[in-house]
Amino acid sequence: MIEGGLGATPMGKTLLAACFITDFGTVLALGVLFADYFIKAGLFVSPPALSTAAGVIAVLLLLKMITKFIGLWPLSRVFWMRSGEATYTALLMSTGLSFGTISALFRLQNKIIGQEQYLVLVTVVILSAFVPTLIAQKFFQPTIRTMMAWGRLYQRKVSGKSSGSVQPNQHRINVELRS
Repeated sequence: MIEGGLGATPMGKTLLAACFITDFGTVLALGVLFADYFIKAGLFVSPPALSTAAGVIAVLLLLKMITKFIGLWPLSRVFWMRSGEATYTALLMSTGLSFGTISALFRLQNKIIGQEQYLVLVTVVILSAFVPTLIAQKFFQPTIRTMMAWGRLYQRKVSGKSSGSVQPNQHRINVELRS
């Protein structure tokens, strides 16, 4: 919506405001509904155990980031993103916070894993949300101008108005940046 310029129109601004209010309401409702879950999950954390498992946590975090990156980066390139924007997108989408923490707590409560394993898994899940986001924002955040140019390119490709026949897997596309 923003990439296509709809956010600049009065109707677009109204839709964006409605989306923000809806998302904000969802976050508040989920916070109230699941507060006891997050408190309970947090009670199983032991800082001394974290330091003894730091190596395992680092390896699991790296593996999780690499596998998600391998799955997401090429898909971003299919949609005509340049390398930097594809990296940014892949890093931001490589989280699994909700499912990871819920499944770890389920395993702990059903005695499938022990408390130390739970601690390692939850730490990796939390770090897998934080670390890729930090890397993406610090090193790969595209400018608004770049994202607007990609939005225009994407709209041209999807609507079939591009000159010549460019297939989604052809990545060397010159993007005109309009002021």
